[in-house]
Amino acid sequence: MRIEKCFGIDAETARRLIEATSVMTNEKSGDNRFQNTKVYLFETYAVLKMQNLDVRNIETQDTDLKHLERLAETLLDLQVNGVHVVPILAFQCCDGNGYIIQPRAKGAEMYDRARLSDKDYMLGRVELFTHAPQQHFDAFVTDIIKMTNAGVLIDFVGKDNFFYDESIGFQFIDLNAHHDYVYGLCDDKPHAERVAIHGCFLPCWFDTMPQYRDTVSKIMSEMTDAECAQLRAQNRHIFEKCKTALVNNGITEEAIHEAVTDVKFYPQLRPFALI
Repeated sequence: MRIEKCFGIDAETARRLIEATSVMTNEKSGDNRFQNTKVYLFETYAVLKMQNLDVRNIETQDTDLKHLERLAETLLDLQVNGVHVVPILAFQCCDGNGYIIQPRAKGAEMYDRARLSDKDYMLGRVELFTHAPQQHFDAFVTDIIKMTNAGVLIDFVGKDNFFYDESIGFQFIDLNAHHDYVYGLCDDKPHAERVAIHGCFLPCWFDTMPQYRDTVSKIMSEMTDAECAQLRAQNRHIFEKCKTALVNNGITEEAIHEAVTDVKFYPQLRPFALI
């Protein structure tokens, strides 16, 4: 049985985009252990071809896609209210596999995981965020809090789940699930401010999954002393912008200090001389 639903796009356009992918090569791909995804990019749209589209949050069956429909409506509502989400415009599913259509995010990935070993790329991105305006960091924290309170799960593991554009700031993509409590898997709602404290430091180039691997030390070993000094200085500047954004969103200095001194969670604090 095929299930189709359109929100911010008409059905004919959605079907035409999906059909066009049959003769295209995907430009991006990802695999989160249960949903292999291939991304096809058009001028203003992105089409995601996904396995197990009828599964939410790894273990929650969504056979009739009602959870996905609810999520799409929530994302559109957040966007209308100024949150920088990339919403779901349409989806199509047949026998569990299918497609999601979104507007194409502006700018580029916060950090492209395929280029994390390229020191020139990394230095360039750090330079960009060093000069990004404070209001972009403030909005990043505000958006995390609003999305969390709306029950939307933000995947902070992959930094390419976030895009940055110099004109509009940080944007959130890959929003395909709610928090567990929405599915009745637990009673506890996540504390939005705690989520923001841990999530907002992503622009400071903390490694993807820093608890389990360290590409920071490797790439710094390939830099000159001057490049390492530049990286540390600029990351300290970004780090302070992230902290300021938390304060500007009403989060206490005590709560911030408790989180950012957790070296187990942020092992790169010392290589970057941030503490």
